[in-house]
Amino acid sequence: MDVQRLLRESIVIDSHLDLLYDVVNKRRGGRRGVIVNDYLAEWKAGNVTCVVSSLYCDEGADHLSETLRQLAAWEEELAESGGEFFLATCGADIRRAHATGKIAVMLAFEGVEALSGEVDYLRLFYRLGVRVVGLCWSSSNWAADGSRFRDFDYVGYGLTDPGKQLLELARELNMPIDVSHINDLGFEQVLGSARQPVIASHSNCRAVSNTPRNLSDSQIAAIAASGGVIGINGVDLVAKMQDPASADMNTLVQHMQHIKSIAGAECIGIGLDQCNRINAALPALAEENLRDIIPGHTGLADLAEALLKAGFTEKEIRGIMGGNFLRVIEEVIG
Repeated sequence: MDVQRLLRESIVIDSHLDLLYDVVNKRRGGRRGVIVNDYLAEWKAGNVTCVVSSLYCDEGADHLSETLRQLAAWEEELAESGGEFFLATCGADIRRAHATGKIAVMLAFEGVEALSGEVDYLRLFYRLGVRVVGLCWSSSNWAADGSRFRDFDYVGYGLTDPGKQLLELARELNMPIDVSHINDLGFEQVLGSARQPVIASHSNCRAVSNTPRNLSDSQIAAIAASGGVIGINGVDLVAKMQDPASADMNTLVQHMQHIKSIAGAECIGIGLDQCNRINAALPALAEENLRDIIPGHTGLADLAEALLKAGFTEKEIRGIMGGNFLRVIEEVIG
């Protein structure tokens, strides 16, 4: 099978990239047209249709100011793009990108610190184009408590009362909820009240890589029961906590095979979380010496080839590459 043809014909969605974090840091250094110069050619070579850009800020930062700075940088990058990419706010935008050869970028919260505890601020960010809500990173905030990468004894507090109010407002606005990073108690609260598909944009399986940052088998089943999707994370530490240096493409396939055995291939997507691009700007990541198993989107062809060799069908691979996430986006957002 020609994997390049398969990718060209598929809608390809990377459900998690810290794009605007990287853009802002480079623009602070005087760069312009960061997406055009650093990302666009690779996206096109990898047949990417849509990238979901997180709105992520460093711990201890002024989150509202930094998030607004990322949104302002996005507007500037759009003006410098020559029309090669655009903001996606629904499934039809992603389909339009595929039909025209453009790149759609969807915006997502990776932690809602920027709302400063004001639940109704979510409406304002919705109007600015944000469509996906991850309540927290792997730390604690006013809305929810995150998982810890290595501490299985940590319980935390799950969702706060304002966090539950925010969850309801996000559902009212038809914004998908992302449970990557949330702790087990918060996960139970989100899934226990789910009325629409829930996603884990960039998470793997605890059965393969044993860390609270990943999903247990029961959590995988719960996401599948909601109609949701899990984006496989390509960072070595998340993929193989016990021995990151040995994590490779087969490790990612193993995660996918495990999800398939529990929930079917229609529950699998990709959320590569490419960290090498931002290691230098984020000291905590630099100290971990994280490595991307798939270092760029051109490596998606290698992933498709590995999935074929592992027995995944062409239809299943199309779903994994983006069709499954598109299904959730169209069902929840429209």
